[in-house]
Amino acid sequence: MPRVKKIQTPEEQKTPSVSEIWEAMQKMKPEAVRLEQIYLDPNNPRLEVFKREPVPDDRLIEPGAQQECLELMKKIGIDDLQESIRTSGFCTVDRIILRRFDEDKYIVAEGNRRVAALMTLQKEHERARIRLPQSILSGISEFEALVYEGERKDIAWIVQGFRHAPEAIKEWEDFSKAKFYAELERKGRGATEIARTFNVKPRAEVSNLIRSYHGFQQAREDEDYGDQLTPSDHFGFFSQVIFPTPDLRDKWLEWSGDERRFRNTENLSKFLSWIIGKRVTVSKETRDDLPKLLFQPDYKNILEAFEREELNIQECSVEIKVRERKPPIDISAIVENLMRIKSEIVSLPTYRIKSLGRTSKEREQKSQILTLLNELVEALGDQLRMLGSQ
Repeated sequence: MPRVKKIQTPEEQKTPSVSEIWEAMQKMKPEAVRLEQIYLDPNNPRLEVFKREPVPDDRLIEPGAQQECLELMKKIGIDDLQESIRTSGFCTVDRIILRRFDEDKYIVAEGNRRVAALMTLQKEHERARIRLPQSILSGISEFEALVYEGERKDIAWIVQGFRHAPEAIKEWEDFSKAKFYAELERKGRGATEIARTFNVKPRAEVSNLIRSYHGFQQAREDEDYGDQLTPSDHFGFFSQVIFPTPDLRDKWLEWSGDERRFRNTENLSKFLSWIIGKRVTVSKETRDDLPKLLFQPDYKNILEAFEREELNIQECSVEIKVRERKPPIDISAIVENLMRIKSEIVSLPTYRIKSLGRTSKEREQKSQILTLLNELVEALGDQLRMLGSQ
């Protein structure tokens, strides 16, 4: 009798490669299935803990193999799932993944515990051990799953090894992850579903990367700078600077979520000139201070110096912080000082000053007073114009 090849344990199984994962995901599609068409996987990676010999593929759906698998899944624990389904129904947002075994039969690749819980609840209802509402029963008997249509019988290892080992996706470059997520979304997978499937936390990261991917692809179309952009050097400006910064994303670049494009292409081209010229960096300073330069009038002269290339973003950040450290304006003190100055001017002994001139010292003093008064008139005119009173 030929020796059956032992299935690798999780420790022995290598982390699935990007190409393996991508190939597998390309061959999955949503499909409505009935519970009676689904069979547990006796060679499920979870069951390695029991150190059993694997079941040959052509005997997977035999009643004895299925019953043993169900009992082992109960040992692992399905009580929590049963209680949740019994009270709230079966939620298919986090989809079960199946591989086609025959024309109308499927083996579970991901979701054995959930399927075991569904099977157990259905049998207990049929035996009158429990009573399930029709709404919950119908959701158990038929639901939507993802069906793998490829030839790989080790798909369970690829899916579970990837899903339950978050370090696998963390090792990807952000651009590779973004492209992967965007393609899954294009094929009908929502961001929340993608995050659940691949255990991405925080889940908002998926949406951020998808948007960043589309924004970066648009930037590559720019006539002046698009051909100089590379994922390794420049994608981070989109995923770590633009899209996490609402003022840059929505107000300055006018991102359209429906179109998945920036509407303000002039500002996009300007930003690309800054990153190609290494004027800005992927940093907290850029996220915090660039919106201040663009939108706060108090920093207009700093922005102008930046655009003239007299200051880089780090130097702009220093200038902003210096200004922010200045004490708040004491309006009461300003009013008090202006009233004092007004009182001094109104009470000037004009006649006596006018008569000065007998000595050189008196003539010098009179000249100083006239010069200061003229300078005050000029300064007052400037201030009034800036304050909008004229």
